[in-house]
Amino acid sequence: MWNPDFASAMPEFYPPKPSRFWRTVFEPVRKHFLRRVYKISSIDIAGMDHLQGIKDGDGVLVAPNHSHDSDPHVMLDVARQFHRQPYAMAAWQIFKMHGGLDGFFLQRMGAYSVDREGCDRRAMKQTIELLTGGKNVIVFPEGEVDRLNDRLTPLREGVAFMAASAQRDLDKSQASNRVWIVPTCIRYQYVDDVTPMLEQSIAAMEQRMMLSSGAGKPLAERLIRFGEVLLTIKEKEKLGQSREKEADLPNRIAFLIGHLLSTLEQKYLQKSLEEESVPVRVKTLRRQLIEKGIAQSKTDVEPCRAISDALADVQLALQLYSYPGDYLTGNPRLERMAETIEKFEEDVLGVAWPKGRRSAKVIFGQAIDVKAQLSTRNARKAATELTDRMEREIRSLMES
Repeated sequence: MWNPDFASAMPEFYPPKPSRFWRTVFEPVRKHFLRRVYKISSIDIAGMDHLQGIKDGDGVLVAPNHSHDSDPHVMLDVARQFHRQPYAMAAWQIFKMHGGLDGFFLQRMGAYSVDREGCDRRAMKQTIELLTGGKNVIVFPEGEVDRLNDRLTPLREGVAFMAASAQRDLDKSQASNRVWIVPTCIRYQYVDDVTPMLEQSIAAMEQRMMLSSGAGKPLAERLIRFGEVLLTIKEKEKLGQSREKEADLPNRIAFLIGHLLSTLEQKYLQKSLEEESVPVRVKTLRRQLIEKGIAQSKTDVEPCRAISDALADVQLALQLYSYPGDYLTGNPRLERMAETIEKFEEDVLGVAWPKGRRSAKVIFGQAIDVKAQLSTRNARKAATELTDRMEREIRSLMES
């Protein structure tokens, strides 16, 4: 999560500015990131027959799972193969990186910004206009990168709501065009055996945390031990004691997440959101904390420090949520261990990259006709049902 500047206004909106000229100029850079940085050696595409019912002029919202930073680059490459101009929603913070150079690049590729912490009406309006205009839009409905290629976190309803709103606008104008949602799955697999690199990485982190070397033990066992150590440190910091003798790893993680979020909700929201999913609770708290920080920044310094600490606790809860305690115990295959190590490196060292060449497979599911879903429902109710259906479809694609 970025470090918010409470003294500044909320972010400006960065609209898409697709340019064939700049796409051609940036093509070597795009390929460099895809092949060299994210180490994607090949991309296979499946399920194209599911898109046959979509006509030219229909709006298409492609909704993939979001397990890695390389996902947008993979989807852009897929769109490039089909000679289509894709549009994509991306967090506004990315547009300001490297002095705005990243934003210039993204806008020319067709990306536009969104404030993920609240209801960004500018981004919603832009998405609806693109869909009613028959464009192809890529939106990741999970919202956050979770580095869990085998699991899907709860989807945000805003994605389906934008599609339903676009279809409603088309119906009002009596246009014959439709809006479709295409549930999509991105799967990664290492081409080579990267076990030696993974063992080197965990050895370096064990040394950094002053742990005895686990050399000779199964890699999954070393990863679980390392995760338990990190969790114990955070338990003692936030709870005053470790719960290692009271519960198993999944329940310890869930308890600490609940403690962090419930404490902040009572303090800053004066209510509990325990009925909501962790991503929704995180988003609600972030928005409230950022608004309070901006309001107080002009008069007080100390409250802003307290809010910064609260935001750090919210981020910790989200980090904990991305570590299912049973992810390695049931099926410790190579990709799961690699994902776990990448998350450890990102959280402990601040940077992480894939350990070797990977293949990507993009699987398109059956396109969902939003008009049919909306026929007897309002946009809000249709969005809830569409979100549930998207979630089922993407999970099915991941399991297959």
